[in-house]
Amino acid sequence: MKKRIVGVLCILFILAFAVLSNSWAAGETYPTGTISNISLFAPGSQPDLFNRILSRSMERFLKVPVVTVNKPGGGGAIGFSALANARPDGYTIGVGTAENMIVPTLVEGKPPYSLDDLYILGQIATIYNVLVVAPDAPWKTWQEFVDYARKNPGVKYGCPGIRSTFYMRLETLNKNANLGLIAVPFDDDSQVKIAVMGHTIPLGAWDLGSARELQAAGKVKIIFIFESPTAAGLDPQTAWLGNMEKNVVEKDIDISHCLVVHKNTPNEIKQVLKGTLEKVVKDPEFLADLKKMELMINYLDGNTVIQKKLPQRLEQVKAFYKERGWIK
Repeated sequence: MKKRIVGVLCILFILAFAVLSNSWAAGETYPTGTISNISLFAPGSQPDLFNRILSRSMERFLKVPVVTVNKPGGGGAIGFSALANARPDGYTIGVGTAENMIVPTLVEGKPPYSLDDLYILGQIATIYNVLVVAPDAPWKTWQEFVDYARKNPGVKYGCPGIRSTFYMRLETLNKNANLGLIAVPFDDDSQVKIAVMGHTIPLGAWDLGSARELQAAGKVKIIFIFESPTAAGLDPQTAWLGNMEKNVVEKDIDISHCLVVHKNTPNEIKQVLKGTLEKVVKDPEFLADLKKMELMINYLDGNTVIQKKLPQRLEQVKAFYKERGWIK
């Protein structure tokens, strides 16, 4: 009798598992509960705000709560460590740049996680970065500034932190365009703005949103943008990266947000999340939110990022860190 009961229970278990597997494969049972979306930075920061509008947009399509969870610290190390150590069930996702993923794996000793622990579902949006000067600066155009800098090596520029992705982008431009600039790191953007407006330094670098406001108020002048000025809503004649030499353009380190999950997340769930992301990046409400945040939609499917962009970026970051003696 006991054997018969055990046999029946086994059959019921197998049938239940088969039904669950079939519906799961069809994307019918995932998701059924709250999804945590890890933000690598503190509440109120630009990456945090982006995370929140993405969470809100994903909610509309997934029909379950998607909640932003802040895990700041270590330039992404704490947040991505949490993701790498989470259950690979699709209920923990995260948003960060390729550099946020890469840099923590280059530390001496045992890295907090491996790049192989993470899986990129897709690249979503790119941050508009600009270079600005005081309105009464002697350079009326970017080309005038470039000509001056090349003839007078050592012109200083302000940037937010020497370990930031933005610093890496700026120094890559500096090197490949032969500008001969010297970086002056500040703790945050606000200090850079004060230094430029106060004529402490001649050139500053920060995001487009605040630069546009300050330019409208006559306090600064945007002389260069890394992304397309047309896409950013600036004067189409504004100098940008696309106007520069080919090697400068090809070696640029753009700052783009990606959606990431644990690599061992079942493929069926990855496909649900990928499909959702493809809907989000076409959603008018999401695109309107991006525009308000001064972000550029720049979608790339996960396979393209993993197979092409990530390996290239890994080599760029390694070379950059080795050049400065930060890693061996």
